[in-house]
Order: sequence, then structure tokens, then C-alpha cells
Amino acid sequence: MYYFGVMKRPITVVLLAIFAMLSPAIALSQDTSKDTSAMDAPNGDKAFTKVDIESSFPGGSSAWLQFLQKHLVYPNKAVRKRIEGTVVLQFIVDKDGSVYDVQALSGDPLLQQAALKAMVNTPRWIPAVQNGRKVKSYKKQPIVFSLQ
Repeated sequence: MYYFGVMKRPITVVLLAIFAMLSPAIALSQDTSKDTSAMDAPNGDKAFTKVDIESSFPGGSSAWLQFLQKHLVYPNKAVRKRIEGTVVLQFIVDKDGSVYDVQALSGDPLLQQAALKAMVNTPRWIPAVQNGRKVKSYKKQPIVFSLQ
């Protein structure tokens, strides 16, 4: 999980913790005739409940932390109201690594907005692999906002 915090004096952004995913990626594939765990995805493709290799941020967890440090801003209103908590984002990483259909599944609405805004600038990810080929995959990513 990622912890996104603010210190009292001066207000600065601090990211703590280790790269972690809430759940395995869910791959989308066009050939689901042999897989009984397939389900329809929002765009009409078939979705699997797991993949051989999950999609990942280019450069790994340290690069993901650097990205968050640069793009994630703890909302001033949330700081004033002392709002803390976890935002769980879900998004799809396409076969070409592009990220779309980003949604906040949980968390305070102010914190959700901040997390969603940061994802607008995400670079292409490394796509998931299923049966030796690149596939679309769902990702769930928790981001913890904490006032220090």
C-alpha cells in the first residue's frame, strides 16, 4: 500500500510504504471459450479472474513511488478537515500499456478526487501476460492518505 501523508510544520508531502496490490490483475482476452471463469468487461471483451504475469508500472515500485510523489497532492480541504483514509483505485491496463477506465472504488470523495487526478498523468504501464501474449488487465491499487 502507499501511504500519502502530510506533516504539520511545514505542510509537505510524504509517501511511505511498499508497493502492494490489493488483488491480482484480471486479464481481458478475446478467446474465453475454454475458461469458465470468464466474464464480460465494460468494453465487451471477456475478462479473466487471473493472469500469468500482472501488469506493472515501468521501473517498478520505486518508480511508482516517484510518480506519486510528483503527481499526488493531498487536498488542502482534506488537511483542514483532518480527513485520512484509503482510496482504492481500479483501472484497466490495455495491451499497449495505456491506462483507462480509472475509477475510485472506495475512500473519502476529496481523497478520491486527488487520487484520480494523479492517474491522469500516468505513463504507459507494462501490460499483463496470459498464455504468452499481452492482454488487457484490471488493476486495483490502494493509496493511503495519512496526516502525520
